[in-house]
Amino acid sequence: MRTSPLVAVCAYILVSSALSFAQPAPPPSLMKADGVRIDWNDWLTEHGSSAVVLWASWLPEDQKDVKRLAEIRRVAADKDLGFVVIALQEPISASRDGLGSTELQWLHDRHGAMLKHLLVYRIPSLAVIHHDGTVLARLKPDPKALIGWGSLK
Repeated sequence: MRTSPLVAVCAYILVSSALSFAQPAPPPSLMKADGVRIDWNDWLTEHGSSAVVLWASWLPEDQKDVKRLAEIRRVAADKDLGFVVIALQEPISASRDGLGSTELQWLHDRHGAMLKHLLVYRIPSLAVIHHDGTVLARLKPDPKALIGWGSLK
């Protein structure tokens, strides 16, 4: 049985569309806690491979637990990873209120561009990012998930 050219073209368009939909957006420009802009690629160059928690102050209390973020940072350090929290889709003042008094390093992403860049669809989330920008893992934002993840070595 032969496939008609019309069906083949439609299938090609459908597959091409699906593949293009799953492509990451370009690396965004983010805001540091002090209000200075930094390109995501520049941050990675400076800090190397990292565990990145995508977070927001508007999350329910159990999902925005800062103590859990500190535990993830400790596990990341044990795995020779940098660590950063990216506060998403909120005014920078809300991010400062939620993270400003902690010792956690954080960046601000007002419109959620990192979600599109990392192809992450849930907040909070944890991603392990190679220093070249490649997403190595998308994990549950929990220290145990990062402990269970392999390593760069």
